[in-house]
Parts: sequence; C-alpha cells; structure tokens
Amino acid sequence: MPHLAQVATARTAKLSDGRQLGFVEHGDPAGTPVFFCHDLFGSRNLRHPDDSILKRLGIRLIGIDRPGYGLSGRKAGRSVFDGAEDMEALFRAMELERCAVLGYSAGAPYALAFAHRYPQQVSRCAVVASLPPLDQAQSFRFIHPVYGRLMQLAHSNPWLFRLLLRGYLFYDSQRSPDQFIRDYGSLLAQVDRHALSQLALFNLRRDIWDEIRQTGGETIGDELAALSRSWGFHLQALRVPVDIWWGEADAYAAPIVGKRMTELIPQANLRLEAKAGHLILFTHWEAILRQLNSPA
Repeated sequence: MPHLAQVATARTAKLSDGRQLGFVEHGDPAGTPVFFCHDLFGSRNLRHPDDSILKRLGIRLIGIDRPGYGLSGRKAGRSVFDGAEDMEALFRAMELERCAVLGYSAGAPYALAFAHRYPQQVSRCAVVASLPPLDQAQSFRFIHPVYGRLMQLAHSNPWLFRLLLRGYLFYDSQRSPDQFIRDYGSLLAQVDRHALSQLALFNLRRDIWDEIRQTGGETIGDELAALSRSWGFHLQALRVPVDIWWGEADAYAAPIVGKRMTELIPQANLRLEAKAGHLILFTHWEAILRQLNSPA
C-alpha cells in the first residue's frame, strides 16, 4: 500500500515501484471525491481559481500530477494505462470507497482509462475538450494544426521531437513565463482569449507552466509519446456514465471528436456549448462539476 506524506500544501504517495506521486486536495474535505486529470500544460494545481465553487457543491477535488509532472517522479516509456494505475494506487492509499473522475484535454484519456480499468471504483466520469485517440494518422487533423504537427513529429520521430523541445524550452527559459501563456492564448478562439485574460486564471496557468519548464523537455516528450500511441482500450467497452463537454468554438480539439466519442461510449451524454471554446473547463466549471456530482 502506498504511504501518504504531507508536503507543504500538497501531498505525495510513494508507489510500489519506488516513484513518488504528487497530488493536492481542494474544496470540501467531506465532499464527493473527484480525481482530476490535468491537460498537457497542467499539474495537480489546475482548477478554476474560485475554490468556493467546490465547497458550495460539496466537491473534494483531488488534483494529480502525472509521471514527470510537478511532484511526481518520471516513468520513461509510460502509457496512458500507467497513469490510470497510479490513480488506482492513490485511490487505495486514500481508502476511498468510490470517486468521480474528471479529465481535461490531454488528461481526458487518463480519466477514461481509469474508468475503464476500475469501473467498480468510479461513480461517474466527465471528459472535457478531449484529445482524440492519436494512433491513427487521420486523427491529427482534428486538433489545432500547430499541436497536430508537433504530435505527429512526437509519434513519427521522437528523437528529433525531443531535441527540438529541449531547444524550445532553453529559449523559453530566457523569457518570462507570461509570454508562453500569451502565445498559448493566441492560438485559441476569441472566447478563450477573453477567459484567459482574467488575471486569476492567467496567473494560475503561468505558475503551472513555470513549474513544468523547470523539469526540462522529458515530461512533455513522455506525455506526447504516450498520447500518440493506442490508449489500450476501446471506447465501446466503457461501463460507467460519461459526460462529454465541448465548446463549439474550440480551436484546439474539433467538436466532431466529442460527437464521435458520444456515439461510441454506451452511457455517454454530450453537452455541446455554443458560447464556449477549449477553455470550457473554466467557463463552465460549476455546471461540469454539478453534473458530475449528480446521481448516475
């Protein structure tokens, strides 16, 4: 059984292979446990900046660092299922009976993998603006062209991709982390740029990126390598209720991905929001959590 240890405001669990798993809790300590899987440029700290929403809804949000991120030790060559197994180890260490699971963008495959492998532990799953499965070449066209090309390179020539990534991170380390968030926002829809202009969210994303770039290029390289391979399961095999949230203005992950996922997952419910983009997690945070916390 992993051993829990308090580390400042975050916590760590020591896993059976000796690695450390970082996580943090926000919201109502006695509320519904919700495991949260962050996006590509995220961490255990990613969430809506207003924590009073969690307390009002009775949510105990448990943000988890995937291998290599934040407080979690790296696992070279990891898969999506490896991330799910780390979550299950944490579930047992926290002595939970059941939990909900929420995955955002690149974190959505991990939420689905956890729900698939451990359905008896999951009351409900929500995926928000998910990446599509990228083990087929045609899937890359459903994500933003800039990231699509990067992910294709990570898949086809991982050595070159990691070399370029290290070069970019060296360049980025010479400037303020604010500039990366501005660059990221420039690729998104207008509704997302407005959401990101809110100071609390901008600062949260900036601080998370500053932590990521301290780890070097291996974290992002490992993540994209895992996501560009098979997730290890078929969506048709999921046996828990799944809420699928998408913004019609999403310029990063095409809404058609959400529609297709809804068709494949047996107990899926699609929420397609007209006035939202890729940052729907933040603009619709309360609605997402309220539905996730409702009876299955």
